[in-house]
Amino acid sequence: MVNLQSIAQKLLLIALLFVIGGSIVANLFAWDVKWQIPLIYAVLYVLLSVVVEIRDRQAPTTSTHYRTSDEFFLSFARFVRTAERHVYTSYVRNTPPPSFQSPAAQQYFRAAADWTRRNPGASFHRIIGVPAQEPGKSEMRLWLREHYEEMRDLGNYHARVVTTNSGVDAVNVAIIDDTAVLLLLTADGSFMSGHSLETAEAVNSFRDYYRSWWASAEPLESYAQRTDLMAPGH
Repeated sequence: MVNLQSIAQKLLLIALLFVIGGSIVANLFAWDVKWQIPLIYAVLYVLLSVVVEIRDRQAPTTSTHYRTSDEFFLSFARFVRTAERHVYTSYVRNTPPPSFQSPAAQQYFRAAADWTRRNPGASFHRIIGVPAQEPGKSEMRLWLREHYEEMRDLGNYHARVVTTNSGVDAVNVAIIDDTAVLLLLTADGSFMSGHSLETAEAVNSFRDYYRSWWASAEPLESYAQRTDLMAPGH
């Protein structure tokens, strides 16, 4: 496969050598200054091209927009797999995770559970929203019961519950180490938009926000006992 970037770099180098040589020749033969002006512009063009290339290399993309839920969840799963210390997430919606039927969404939820098991020295935090009334309350509690059974023996998995009274899904967030923040917007059970921010400022801001949200939520164990989550028919 032809590497166009490498070819462009070689052409720039050749052009730079050519204009330098042309400038020397122009001075040796005392050419009229008007003949040197094109060479000067050529040098400026080459230098500008090099500066732009260096800038592009040193300034990686700091945000990404995901056009579909599959794009979002696949990227989400990749970020989770590369995490080293901690993952903070929220799932505050009016429908439980099985409402996302796509293989990409299912892959993310599996990747999150697998990462937690493979990294006992790290920690996974999740804030879970449970609607205060129907529709949605029974379905979410049914899923939460299964989820509690699945994750209760993992000492590095920490979940808290918030009771929601709004018919609108929250802006859900995931914070991966000090690397990235991912935002998911949904409405009426449907994907709206997904974004990732990869700057230290974004990570710090959303982590502070998440910690406040976490402090106001109820530990899953306490919620399960208080509401008889594991009792049949609840």
